[in-house]
Amino acid sequence: MATQTLTFLFTDIEGSTAMLRRLGDAYAEVLTAHHAVIRAGLAEHRGREVGTQGDAFFAAFSSPRACVAAAIGMQRALASYPWPAGESVRVRMGMHSGEAAETPAGLVGLDLHRVARITAAAHGGQVVLSATTAALLGDSLPAGASLKDLGLHRLKDLGRPEQIFQLQADGLLTAFPPLRSLENPKLRHNLPAQVSSFIGRDRELAEVGRLIGISRLVTLTGTGGAGKTRLALQIAAGSLDGSGDGVWFTDLAPLKHPDLVAAAVANVLGIREEPGRPVLDTLVDAVGQQRLLVVLDNCEHVINACAKLADALLRNCPDITLLATSREPLSIDGEIVHRVPSLITPADGDDVEAIVNTEAVRLFADRAVQQGVPLARDERTAEMAGRICRRLDGIPLAIELAAARLRVMPIAELDARLDQRLSLLTGGSRAALPRQQTLRALVDWSWELLNPAERQVLARLSVFAGGFDVAAAEAVSSGPEVAPEETVRHLGALVDKSLVQFDHTAAGPGRYRLQETIRQYAARQLDAQGPGVADGARSAHRDHYLAVAEAAAPQLVAHHQAEWLDRLDAELGNLRAAIAFCLKQADPAPGLRLAVSLRVFWKARGHAAEGVDDLQALLEVPTAQEAALLRARALAVAAFLLEQTGNYAIVEQYCAEALAMARPAGDDHLVADLLYTRGMALLRQGQQATALPLIESGLRLAGRLGEPHLVARLLSVRSFALNVGGDNAGAARDSAESLRLFRQVGDRLRVGTMLGNLGYVELSEGDPGSARRHLVESLDIFRELDDRPGIVHETFNLGLAEYLAGSREEAEGLFAESFDLARRARMKASAAYALIGLAMAGGEADLRRSARLHGAADQAMTVLGETIVPLEDRLRDRDHQRLRAAMGIEAFEAEYAAGRGLSSEQVVELALANRA
Repeated sequence: MATQTLTFLFTDIEGSTAMLRRLGDAYAEVLTAHHAVIRAGLAEHRGREVGTQGDAFFAAFSSPRACVAAAIGMQRALASYPWPAGESVRVRMGMHSGEAAETPAGLVGLDLHRVARITAAAHGGQVVLSATTAALLGDSLPAGASLKDLGLHRLKDLGRPEQIFQLQADGLLTAFPPLRSLENPKLRHNLPAQVSSFIGRDRELAEVGRLIGISRLVTLTGTGGAGKTRLALQIAAGSLDGSGDGVWFTDLAPLKHPDLVAAAVANVLGIREEPGRPVLDTLVDAVGQQRLLVVLDNCEHVINACAKLADALLRNCPDITLLATSREPLSIDGEIVHRVPSLITPADGDDVEAIVNTEAVRLFADRAVQQGVPLARDERTAEMAGRICRRLDGIPLAIELAAARLRVMPIAELDARLDQRLSLLTGGSRAALPRQQTLRALVDWSWELLNPAERQVLARLSVFAGGFDVAAAEAVSSGPEVAPEETVRHLGALVDKSLVQFDHTAAGPGRYRLQETIRQYAARQLDAQGPGVADGARSAHRDHYLAVAEAAAPQLVAHHQAEWLDRLDAELGNLRAAIAFCLKQADPAPGLRLAVSLRVFWKARGHAAEGVDDLQALLEVPTAQEAALLRARALAVAAFLLEQTGNYAIVEQYCAEALAMARPAGDDHLVADLLYTRGMALLRQGQQATALPLIESGLRLAGRLGEPHLVARLLSVRSFALNVGGDNAGAARDSAESLRLFRQVGDRLRVGTMLGNLGYVELSEGDPGSARRHLVESLDIFRELDDRPGIVHETFNLGLAEYLAGSREEAEGLFAESFDLARRARMKASAAYALIGLAMAGGEADLRRSARLHGAADQAMTVLGETIVPLEDRLRDRDHQRLRAAMGIEAFEAEYAAGRGLSSEQVVELALANRA
């Protein structure tokens, strides 16, 4: 097949569906005129119309300059056309250049589909080009035309970023919103980038897209390696349009226990767990009325928990849509199951053009190029490629593994060996699906091609939950066949053979991972070697992550805090797996050490409830009584985490037991730490007189130890005690000294907290200007470290500063942000305080709303059993007086009572009514 380099043009009308609804039958006149303008431009510049569908045109040009000239002429003609009914028809256009072959079925080439993705990122009236087209143009742009570099953008095929340029010329619009790429901040999502291109699946994309429009639960089922995850990601990316509350991907494959399913979804959505309350209940309440699309990926090993989660969300959250991938349906009411088929393969006897145009062969050819072994464009190669894909039943993972073999054998040998291997490995269990047998046969074959050392490495890598780095692989994979220094070589061989995936990261070293099908296969191979070998690998995994956690602990309160928090976040699946293994062992000491080392991480990244659960389970192991000092440290960390939740009885119990062990052992650092936690708990219960002597005792111990971080913590809690007691000068003095010490040791989380505390004291003293400077710095730190509770607190405090300075509009925006984040994170008291702020910031035109917000805030405080702190209490009372004077007492009381009776959904609507 002769190939040629062409420039492709894709165009479509922005908002055509809405226009059709507006115009009805008159839309046909618009469409006819649009088609005439586009076709006139193609004819004038010798463009070839390849295809049309509705309002979309696909055309090809032999010259990129001619394509650009055509686009300019079309846009000018469209802008000047007298459209009926005063309509403004805005057409977006995209260009991309690449190779294509002419076949009886039309143009064939991998680049043809890219131009549609590029166009989809543009806006009506905008013309965008790929870097490839821009490079081909060089200096040959039409007179008066220029290109504006819009930077790198991830398109909705989730592949590598594409550099996009905007065409500029006289008569063309120049100002547009940000491109509709995945970097657009209005498109809220966490969809991971993919390193390879998405091939085919046009029918599945259309059908599943239709299904999620009519059902709130669609489950993609099929065998391992069928491409369920990639299809789900593509559908999720295609659904991003800036409306609703976003699209969120939850990978369930690393989870070892079904109880973690709800926690994983909550973590992705930024919802904080509440100790003592089922995570599922917290999740359901937090999602509420949000419009979300949530992808639940790899449900099969936690199927019952996924079914329970999905059922609860669907019954209680009317605007959520779930897209699940699993090897079996969830089997709950309302579910629509879509079986993901294999890719389309050529029929035996198909001609060359038909073979190379099938999805399976296109995928095989694309992955061969990635391996550095492009397929020859001849009849014999096409026939062998078609036969290989057909024998592999079109399963994407099987095809990718086969393409990887091309690096070590020619396609003819691959064709012969693959055919032989599959014929030898048929006739497995009749209960298994044929495609499961086929994939297993291929993985068996890939396993047998490995040398003994590579087999050992792959089997031992199966203990990882999620990704891992080189150091972890070296620690876990070494054994009788492999020395630690040889691991990297074997790991590279496994990457080359597509049995291990390597993911480049934007910052830091890359990470490795196993596809779930391969991981499960390798885990079976590991278990087949006997419990001694399998437990040895899991012990090595535990020991490595224990070492990581213990190395992290001092850094989590020092200058490299952010780096270590992010590192532990990346290893959360492995940390969970290590603790789960510890819970099955007779000796709880490694697990206790691991959980204790994660103290700062548990709290900072919203996993406090999980940390408490793990510590309590480990403390219940009978032999945990034997290591008294380790038990005391674990109790101290559990108490520290529980203090945040108001579970003061258990905090007191844990502190008392731990102190009884720490004091006789002479561990003054632990004693001072426990006095900090106990003092904080007493203060939150209003027992300042009891708390202060304990805090002072802790300060004396910390001072003798010469531990600046410990001294700073105790000063911070004494500052809180003095502020509650009305000694603002003393509180400011302690806050300033605590801040100085935290800066000295490099604990930015605590620096942010103390800046916020100092700013709050300054607010209490009537100095909003000084307070604002400290609060802005505090908020910047929390945003940088992605500390959601800190952001909630400091947006509120900064709102108070703006309110007291007379900037009501700025204050209202901050209070609204605090409220929105707090309600999403289930920080109920903080949300109630934000309601007070919103009420106070309301102007004279919002008197009724302000009164209702006050009522809603007081109702929330009553339900929580919270006592409003002095500053906010004074401001609240003052605002009540303002409203009574402006509205009249009876009118205020009526609206206030109405506010107390609002539902949670009505409160949210009222609170955010003025938010832009």
